Amino acid sequence: MDEMIEAGGLRTRVRVSGSGEPLLMFSPGGFNATLDQWSALGLYKKIEILSYLEANFTCIMFDRRECGASAGRLEILTFDGMAEQGLAVLDQLGYKTAHLLGGCLGCAPALSFSYLYPDKAESLNLIWPVGGPRYRLRNFGRFATHFGWVSEHGLDALVDRALSSDVGFAKDSMLGPWGSSLRVDEILKNTIFGVGRERYLSLVQASYRAMFDTDSAPGPKPEELMQIRNNAAIVPGADESHARSAAHFLNECLCSSSLLDLPTSGQTSESVFSFFDTFYET
Repeated sequence: MDEMIEAGGLRTRVRVSGSGEPLLMFSPGGFNATLDQWSALGLYKKIEILSYLEANFTCIMFDRRECGASAGRLEILTFDGMAEQGLAVLDQLGYKTAHLLGGCLGCAPALSFSYLYPDKAESLNLIWPVGGPRYRLRNFGRFATHFGWVSEHGLDALVDRALSSDVGFAKDSMLGPWGSSLRVDEILKNTIFGVGRERYLSLVQASYRAMFDTDSAPGPKPEELMQIRNNAAIVPGADESHARSAAHFLNECLCSSSLLDLPTSGQTSESVFSFFDTFYET
């Protein structure tokens, strides 16, 4: 059952299910990283990943900040900030440590969490990490479209567009990364009204540069990844958003990682869950 909690000053939609050791789950879906994506999106739906996870873990799912029913904050968006939200969720629910799971863009804050809070992380499981040059270019285009639209139409028009829509930045590039939260966060909406167009646009530019400044895998820098000591599992994707090179890059940088070396066509419930079993047994 879903509940709303205060996590680091942000109202956050949370769902806890299953039984076993706690598993903090950074949702897939890019700029629509809601907890529902674990059962509705791509590979996660195909292999029915929640059936495995809930049988083995206490699953802690949440809408990432600026997504779904969770609130947002007008500031430079970083994966460190997203990891901080995850830590706050864990603390609010009373868990001292957890295994980590990241899907898609959720791999980046999961990695940041493991780097920033090593005493809180038990293990690190990364499924279809995003990355690659085409992914960076797609995000550049998305942010550039939003920047241009707000430059022309202004912030009042942005709020009006967000309030009259039920989609987010992932489906409507004009809305920007705070678009979804404008519908559920009155404080954010009032902040947007008062910030001024120039400062707002500087935050858009800075957020893009903070998150997507690489052609490999976004998140911690290589030297930071090399400091992560958690055992890690990596399931690679293979498309324009989840370049296989991104998974191999992480596998090279992490000091104790295992890569499921199968094409995506071979990633079935049987093969993926067998890989998970071996990983979690060690």
